Amino acid sequence: MTYMNESGLAVQKLRRMFDVELERMLVIYDDIDLPLGSVRLRERGSAGTHKGMRSVIQHVGSQEFPRLRIGIQGADSRPADIIRYVLTPLRGKPFTLLQRGVAQAADAAQSVIETDIHSTMNIFNRRKDSLLLQEEEAKSSTRRKND
Repeated sequence: MTYMNESGLAVQKLRRMFDVELERMLVIYDDIDLPLGSVRLRERGSAGTHKGMRSVIQHVGSQEFPRLRIGIQGADSRPADIIRYVLTPLRGKPFTLLQRGVAQAADAAQSVIETDIHSTMNIFNRRKDSLLLQEEEAKSSTRRKND
């Protein structure tokens, strides 16, 4: 077991134990830079501001692995005391939003396993205010009325 900021130690040990290739693992973590409950899936990338992800990249020696981020940013954008914010339990609507995000992340992780990263990204990385998404919802609601 490790602290969050040293997550790379645990990932490195698991990779050795199970002989996992980088592109076959999926690192799932919270992200203060994403709105609360939102989900973003990436094939590769930097650590951003996340110290735990920085540790993972350092210990595996590459940024070339998929990751799934769950947003924890509150309504006040980025809090002054991030540690206190992250360790304070959520209640009410913020808790419900986080629960929905975790459920959506679980669905995304399962989709990565059952299909592939690219198909899953196309499904789960859609913005809620996307015109394409609104158009598809309009079509599906029209279909329901006509059926």
